Amino acid sequence: LVSLYNNKISGVLADEMGLGKTIQIVSLIAYLMEVKGVNGPFLIVSPLSVIDNWVREFDAWSPTVKKIIYYGSKPSRKKMQQECHKGTFNVMLTSYEFVVKDASFMSKINWVYIIVDEGHRMKNGKSRLTTTLSTKFPSKYRILITGTPLQNNLNELWSLLNFLLPDIFRHDSNFEEWFNSGDIMGATGDTNEMD
Repeated sequence: LVSLYNNKISGVLADEMGLGKTIQIVSLIAYLMEVKGVNGPFLIVSPLSVIDNWVREFDAWSPTVKKIIYYGSKPSRKKMQQECHKGTFNVMLTSYEFVVKDASFMSKINWVYIIVDEGHRMKNGKSRLTTTLSTKFPSKYRILITGTPLQNNLNELWSLLNFLLPDIFRHDSNFEEWFNSGDIMGATGDTNEMD
């Protein structure tokens, strides 16, 4: 993950379940804050059911990180939005639902990282979650966390890659043509065999 950061690219954290993907992300953020002086903001989007686990891991491994746990009623989220304007946080933890509901607010923040837990949820390029995060949220870097990175078809794979590297994987039609052409190494189309 540090290598991805140092090379200024986004990527996938695709370790199997139980190997500590959450702690790796917490460690990356702690490293960026302590060593690189990059204090965020970092957006972590996850299923609502695991946000408490993220909070526990941050509290255990990097307790100095200032967190906003962004969910709840509309009035409580309005209060959180006011806190965000003060710039008093490093990490915002929220769910897929609230990223879509409150995109008009969250998309105004210039995120250093957008990190999507259970990143395979981004495989449908036409879903509200995917289109919202892909097109409305500015960020320098993006990470998908998933135990199942390989998808069922090329469109699903393209959707993940388009979220991570939109300048490279701009159009799904080009992506599918590229794979179907047999020219996945980027050759010029010359079919002459080497002697």
